[in-house]
Amino acid sequence: MTGLCLPDPGRRHGARTILSGLCVLAVAAPVLLGATSAQGATGSSSDLSVTSPPGPIDVTPGTVATTTLTVGNLGFNPLDVRIITERVKLLDNGKTRLTEGADPRFAGRVSITPSLLTLPARHEQTVNVSVNIPNGLKPDDYFLGFLISPIINSTSVTVENDIGTLVVLNVPGPRNRRLIANYVGLPLLNFSLSSSVSGLVRPKSVGTATVQFTTTMETSGWPTPTTSYRTEPPYLLPPGLTRDIPLHFSSWLGLGWYTVHTTLVYNLTDRTTGEVAISKTVVIINPLWFLVIPAILLFWMWVRRRRRSRSRPLHGARRRSRSRPLHGANGLASSRRGSRAKEPVSVS
Repeated sequence: MTGLCLPDPGRRHGARTILSGLCVLAVAAPVLLGATSAQGATGSSSDLSVTSPPGPIDVTPGTVATTTLTVGNLGFNPLDVRIITERVKLLDNGKTRLTEGADPRFAGRVSITPSLLTLPARHEQTVNVSVNIPNGLKPDDYFLGFLISPIINSTSVTVENDIGTLVVLNVPGPRNRRLIANYVGLPLLNFSLSSSVSGLVRPKSVGTATVQFTTTMETSGWPTPTTSYRTEPPYLLPPGLTRDIPLHFSSWLGLGWYTVHTTLVYNLTDRTTGEVAISKTVVIINPLWFLVIPAILLFWMWVRRRRRSRSRPLHGARRRSRSRPLHGANGLASSRRGSRAKEPVSVS
């Protein structure tokens, strides 16, 4: 299988880091460590490749388990290689670190044939690995580390590339598997003054045995009209460790709310499963809205007052224009009635 490449940050301390997904389908992925500038008649250490078993190997205590590693030379010159076992230190988020020395539980019980080999150019070779499984080994997953190192006798070599790979042994049987999960990095009060929010779903293995789990996330909200679904591949999580799964919410409007439902399903036993379900709602408001909303209200109030100020003189003029004819007519009628009353009457 293809590994991930990264520098060796712990080489000065005699430790080598492996970044492995610990995924069911890629749990033993090799990883390239270090860098090289080797040139010459022999092959470069960067031409080295390793393929290991794709998943856990079922073993029985008191028996001998066998597997293989395939070591390849991708270059155009011969390459000498050494293979040794090293102790595996499991870390969070699927990371592992190989340190010098064998696992005490398997010390002297791992046989590698051959452990030294010469690979012709563009050639690969199968290496047989046998493990004498100790009696009384409890049901669980056990990780064996192997370090594949090129042997380069050249003065032009500055840093040597080592490839670390994992082989997982599974001892079947009942085991204590438990899983919990929570959200990390999301607002505590479900309210964020931004147009986007990022966080994590953090499962943690709290049992005494390695747990395998899958993750499904359902996200709904506004202004996004449709519900989105996301499924993570299965992972192996050793006891006491965590695995971070990223989350991200964003609103093109700078305003909205989102609700995420996360369901984690893990194997309680070989036939039954357990489930962990958590939910979270986040309200997103861009701080610019606190300026836009008051500005809109002030503009609406200004328009309303302007309309009222314009309408008041018109109503007064209408009232005065209506009252003048009425008063004039009454006055004319009264003056006529008055003139008639004062007209002298002639007596013949």
